[in-house]
Amino acid sequence: MEIWLGYAFGTQIYGNSLGHWGAAVICGFAAYGASKAVKRRVMRYFASRRDAGSHLLSEIVGALACTTQHFFILALAVGTAEYMLLLPARAEGILSAVVRIAIMLQLGLWGTALLSLWIAHHLVGRADQDPESASAAQIIKILGLVAVWSSVLLVTLGNFGIDITGLVAGLGIGGIAIAFALQSILKDLFASLAIVLDKPFVVGDFIIFGEQLGVVERIGLKTTRVRSLWGEQITVSNDDLLTSRVRNYKRMSERRVSFNIAVTYETPVEKLERIPEWIREAVVTIDGTRFDRSHVAAFEDYGPRIETVYYVLSPDYNVYMDIQQQINLTIARRFARTNIDFAYPTRRLLGGNASRTEAFVDTVAESKA
Repeated sequence: MEIWLGYAFGTQIYGNSLGHWGAAVICGFAAYGASKAVKRRVMRYFASRRDAGSHLLSEIVGALACTTQHFFILALAVGTAEYMLLLPARAEGILSAVVRIAIMLQLGLWGTALLSLWIAHHLVGRADQDPESASAAQIIKILGLVAVWSSVLLVTLGNFGIDITGLVAGLGIGGIAIAFALQSILKDLFASLAIVLDKPFVVGDFIIFGEQLGVVERIGLKTTRVRSLWGEQITVSNDDLLTSRVRNYKRMSERRVSFNIAVTYETPVEKLERIPEWIREAVVTIDGTRFDRSHVAAFEDYGPRIETVYYVLSPDYNVYMDIQQQINLTIARRFARTNIDFAYPTRRLLGGNASRTEAFVDTVAESKA
């Protein structure tokens, strides 16, 4: 035994004894086997969690394990063995370079996997409800891959001692020039991504922007197309649309309605007191409404004004109009039965003789619903 130990630790190969070479090889194989075992265990656990409905953390770990490549595990084993040996500078530099390249490539693959997982969760998974997410997913994936692998390349070059300052500066100047040349297109492109990701509206929503209104038909890379109520298609750039105030009526859960009714000053006070109660009865008897208030709000030039507020428990405009029509007709029938007259704007001119009065009646100039 002593002879074998003396031979093992006395024989030198490239400055290391046979014993050190043997220990390095054993540690390298152990690191390789342990890494493979961990990868198989994690992938098996991830597969079982995916079948049972996994959480995001387990999906991330599983995605990282699935994209862990054989060359990376092998590079870890070689790096572990190299750590235990004293090698010539040239050989050590080559092995270190190989290990660093393998690590950087693996980092790029992990970044790609995380990007794909994020896109699958936030965009592709909702493609059925939002078809525009699928096209946005491709754009984001391309931009993400360019960013990930550009970072990997620059970091790798920096680790090898290459001065990347000039390269980064050149890329920056070139990027600025391209950005100025494609300023309008890039603004609309990023506005399109902002619309798809932030979702102020989606296809099928009824929106009002500026003086235009209609239903969103398509969200493109540069423009959004809206079908107006009159039938024509409105095409507006994404940047202009995103910088304007957009009112989205599709996301209303209920509609607040406020309307006014005016009666003549000849209406007796007893009947005037009962009008808010009659309006409340007209509202609460209709399904899909919630009454808020009704008051004799003010005395206008042409008569007392009764202000009423209620809610329609549906965002549908046609439902609102049907309910408002029913309320208006109910109030009109009640006024007809109780001999109450609606007021309308009038102008009374008094001449020099107070006994002579001429009344000029203006036509009704407005109606409120």
